[in-house]
Amino acid sequence: TLWNTYAFYILYAEIDKFDPTKYELDYSKLSVMDKWLLSKLNSMVKSVDNNLFNYRIPEACKALQEFVDDMSNWYVRRCRERYWKQGLEQDKINAYLTLYTALVTTAKAAAPMIPFMTESIYQNLVRSVDKTAPESIHLCAFPTVDEKAIDKELEDKMDKVLEIVVLGRAARNGS
Repeated sequence: TLWNTYAFYILYAEIDKFDPTKYELDYSKLSVMDKWLLSKLNSMVKSVDNNLFNYRIPEACKALQEFVDDMSNWYVRRCRERYWKQGLEQDKINAYLTLYTALVTTAKAAAPMIPFMTESIYQNLVRSVDKTAPESIHLCAFPTVDEKAIDKELEDKMDKVLEIVVLGRAARNGS
């Protein structure tokens, strides 16, 4: 799932010739979906870091997997139309930067567990546009948590929405 989400980003970023080094993420101008993903991202990094520190590898992997599933099956699916728009409006830039940030941060957090895939993702996402970045993902610092980006209330509300959607699909498929 991580690779497919990365491939989605690459496909559309290449079409738009999007260079993430030319833009900055402005948190105040992000959509609810962007803020939700960045909140989930920072919560995941916090969980993975805590679990790795305490030698709970399966729990760290589970936190990564759950985040990647949410990123792919909820964020990307709900935001696809943003990438399909013509031009490079601010909303599309925000979508690209949010997904780019999530992919790079996830790769760094997952590097100890899936070293070769994350190295490939890092080389293509980071090193291809920033030659001053560390030569390898394994030379990067583990991601730091941005506590200000974590919005537990938003995460809880979105979890409820996701639950309703799952129940709705189950009811639809059951009839």
